[in-house]
Amino acid sequence: MREIINGNNLALGTCYYPEHWDRSLWEEDLNRMLEAGIRVIRIAEFAWNKIEPREGEYTYEFFDSFLDVVEKTSMKVIFCTPTATPPAWLVEEYPEVLNAQMDGTLYRHGARRHYNYNSPIYQRFAANITEKSASHYGSRPSIIGWQIDNELNCETSEFYSDSDTAAFREFLKKKYGTIEALNEAWGTVFWNQTYTAWSEVYVPQTTISNSTNPHRVLDYLRFISDSACRFAGLQA
Repeated sequence: MREIINGNNLALGTCYYPEHWDRSLWEEDLNRMLEAGIRVIRIAEFAWNKIEPREGEYTYEFFDSFLDVVEKTSMKVIFCTPTATPPAWLVEEYPEVLNAQMDGTLYRHGARRHYNYNSPIYQRFAANITEKSASHYGSRPSIIGWQIDNELNCETSEFYSDSDTAAFREFLKKKYGTIEALNEAWGTVFWNQTYTAWSEVYVPQTTISNSTNPHRVLDYLRFISDSACRFAGLQA
């Protein structure tokens, strides 16, 4: 990376998605980018199926072929982990990895960012695809760096799955220690909100007039930030 970022010599880069283009166009596209002054491309952030098309079945041919073409040129690559877009086979087999809306309705496959950070199953799959990608592609001379996931907390920064509630409770236990300390900090005596067990505490969801305890909401927002950081850390 130091070779690319050197004083005033900051390289221009862009995203490129070889999976969208016929292989016969790759070399031409790369040369055109180089002619335009682009020196670095980012790839693979939405291409999980190109590495793991079915659970436990890994194939590296596609990006090996693309990197072979890249390495005939002076282009450099930032390789991304593909965890922003879990494949259909994963969410179909393990629906608990899906994020949920405030009313509990699950987001479904068909776009991106429909997973939740706190699903132990998704964490396992994310860590595994990252390890497999890094182990196989990490020695390629064209790769100068790695990107983790893609735009964490973009498009949605709210998480209401069962996994999030379980993780939220653990976050609060670590912060407050006892349910009595949480009650004191949140002022739960107001409107008879007092909790007697951690199992009674949920992520903030729909209430009458949407007037959720503001202390609870603040802790929830801090929890989401912490969840994003921990999820990124799994892949670092």
